[in-house]
Amino acid sequence: MKKNGDEIYSHVEELLRMICFKIRVQGRIVLRDYAITPAQFDLMQRTYFDGPQTMTRLSQTLGIAKSTTTGLVMRLERDGFLRRKQGETDKRIAVVEITELGREVIEAVIKKRVEYVKEVMEEFSLDTSDRIYHSLIELSKIIKER
Repeated sequence: MKKNGDEIYSHVEELLRMICFKIRVQGRIVLRDYAITPAQFDLMQRTYFDGPQTMTRLSQTLGIAKSTTTGLVMRLERDGFLRRKQGETDKRIAVVEITELGREVIEAVIKKRVEYVKEVMEEFSLDTSDRIYHSLIELSKIIKER
C-alpha cells in the first residue's frame, strides 16, 4: 500500500519518536543504580551538555516552574550530582553545574544507549548501516538549520 505525502510524514514522525523512546528507555536502565528520577536526569543533562546555567535558564529550557527546578536541584545537590555556586558577575544569582559524579551518571547512560544502538545496527548489513548513518547525518543537518 502506497502512502500519500502526509501519511509518510506522519509515519516518519512516529518512527523517529518510537526509536528515540526505545533508546532513551535503554539508557535509563542505568538510572536504576541511582536514586534519580527522569526529571532530575533531564536537568542533569542540560548542565552536562550546555554547561553551568542559572536556575532561571534551567527552568526556561526544561519548561518547568522555578519552584520545581529548585526542588530538583536541591535533591541533586544533596546527593552529590550537582553543585550550586554564586555567579561570577552577580553574586545574587545561583549557577548550577554538574559534579564528577553527575558526569559519571550521564556518561554511563550514554554508554548504555550506544551499546543498544550498536546491537540494533549490527542486525543490518554494513551497506544498510552506512546508508542509515549518512541519512541521519543529512536529516540532522537540515533540522539544525531550522
